[in-house]
Amino acid sequence: MDMKKFSWVQPNFQQGPKEFNAHYLPYSAGVLWAYVQSFEHLRNKFYLGEFVWKRDSIEKSLQLIADSDIVGFSTYVWNKKYNYVLAKKLREVNPDVKIIFGGPEPPITDPKFFEKFPFIDIMVKQEGEMSLKSVLESIDNIEDLKSVSGLLLNLNGEIFDTGAPERIKDLSEVPSPYLLGMFDKLVKDNPDVEWNATLETDRGCPYQCTFCDWGSLTYNKVKKFGLERVFAELEWIGKNKCGFLSITNANFGIFPERDNLIADKIIEVQKKYGYPYTFSVAWAKNQKQEVVDIVKKLLTSPGFNQGLTLSVQSMDLDVLENIKRKNLEQHKISEVFELCNKANIPVYTELILGLPRYIVTGKQIGR
Repeated sequence: MDMKKFSWVQPNFQQGPKEFNAHYLPYSAGVLWAYVQSFEHLRNKFYLGEFVWKRDSIEKSLQLIADSDIVGFSTYVWNKKYNYVLAKKLREVNPDVKIIFGGPEPPITDPKFFEKFPFIDIMVKQEGEMSLKSVLESIDNIEDLKSVSGLLLNLNGEIFDTGAPERIKDLSEVPSPYLLGMFDKLVKDNPDVEWNATLETDRGCPYQCTFCDWGSLTYNKVKKFGLERVFAELEWIGKNKCGFLSITNANFGIFPERDNLIADKIIEVQKKYGYPYTFSVAWAKNQKQEVVDIVKKLLTSPGFNQGLTLSVQSMDLDVLENIKRKNLEQHKISEVFELCNKANIPVYTELILGLPRYIVTGKQIGR
């Protein structure tokens, strides 16, 4: 049986000054492929082709993936236009290729989705690991694909929606792309690149802010990756000289004991390898002394100067109601500022312009 070539597209912009030549490792594609490869029957049917991980010319990227049997596009606001153009060109040069899109950016609620994007065969909604596994098991049979939850299928331009996706219950089922060596060849073949890494220690967010799509898992139970895995990934990141680390938690510090241990490990890895130079964190929204203590600890790291962010988004009560957001009470915000001032911790805030003060309900405009 001939194996099929599966390539991935997850390009990003170069990060920082040009002389750094810094790029993100394609983590989302890597973790999806790591999950697929954990199943022997799929390892025997599909092999990894190419990663498109930077914004080369469309022509150059097209040459890399043109002979693939299947191509997955991990799509975000920063690469959506590039992905759409590349996928359209790919369809023109390889009419038989299966094109699968995923990620938070494609407009999956648009009833004209496949009229606008006729070159896409399958759109995977929300969390992708289990859906992609089932897609690959059924890729040659459209009737089987109709029974895979969490998809939009292109049936001659018409949408076939297979319903809500099934979410992974136990994150220990998802292997680490770092620890499986998924990026080893990329790192080896590109010694002039300073890589940026992504660290996923948990998934989900207990809040339901309507402006936010944290991996399409908002207002869900937060699930955790094992600490042993997280620590091993940090070792890989340091050992492979990744200069910048993006921590993907929606609320770092929400689990004070666990997140303190992760903070300790980050500092340990920096001292051991000199990498990563710096890192970014999205802090827990309900900030307490425990969160302030973690910030204070991380400020001992030579590469961390972010401080604590108070993401109030808006101070207008009508806006907050419309976006399903509830800020800390004013006196509690003042308490956090006081705690930070005593500990010499920089404090920042975030406001979002253009949030809705009024919402349209039918023909009426309601508050």
